[in-house]
Amino acid sequence: METPLDLSSKKVTDAKNIIFDLGGVLMDHNLEGCLRTFRQFMTDEDIENVLGLGNNKPNTLRAKFETRSGDSPEWFVKEVLKRCRQGTTEQQVIDAWNIIHAGITEEKWETVRLFRQKGYRTYLLSNTDRIHWEHTLSLYGERIEQLFDATFLSFNYWKAKPDPDIFKEVDRFIQADPKQTYFVDDTESNRQAAEQTAGWHTCANIHELKELLF
Repeated sequence: METPLDLSSKKVTDAKNIIFDLGGVLMDHNLEGCLRTFRQFMTDEDIENVLGLGNNKPNTLRAKFETRSGDSPEWFVKEVLKRCRQGTTEQQVIDAWNIIHAGITEEKWETVRLFRQKGYRTYLLSNTDRIHWEHTLSLYGERIEQLFDATFLSFNYWKAKPDPDIFKEVDRFIQADPKQTYFVDDTESNRQAAEQTAGWHTCANIHELKELLF
């Protein structure tokens, strides 16, 4: 497969498709706040090995939840509660889990809208789970879905980045020229997998993308 071009030193004029990650790119993370809250009723060992916060371990409860559409929020919460101190409630777990979402700044909303106004097709490709996605919809509703031509969520595909298969799924759906497609993700392993699997160009953040396209 052709190696993606080095675009760091020139403007790009032939881009047509932009694929955004959600957490860490569009939505800011509050990892420290999430960890601090979970430490009120879970040990650091369980936070690391069960929830996998701060790492990408493939066998954590979090990883399973992000890649299995049949697993309900109730299943996830009950599994977490098994590792919590006595007296912890389901709502405490849900609230702590959602603290990791620090929100989308108005600047980023306007940036994605600007890309769409200029004629780019925009997509969302996120490693996420039902609780986090439902929380996102509760915060933004149709507003976030209207930003994209299509959304690709890991729990719907039973696959998560950097698994090559999820990039192949997206590539088959959008049927776009990889030379005209740009993927924005804050994780280096995800960017490398996208380049190697689909041949997309990649950026680490929105500011880098704006420098290339505007």
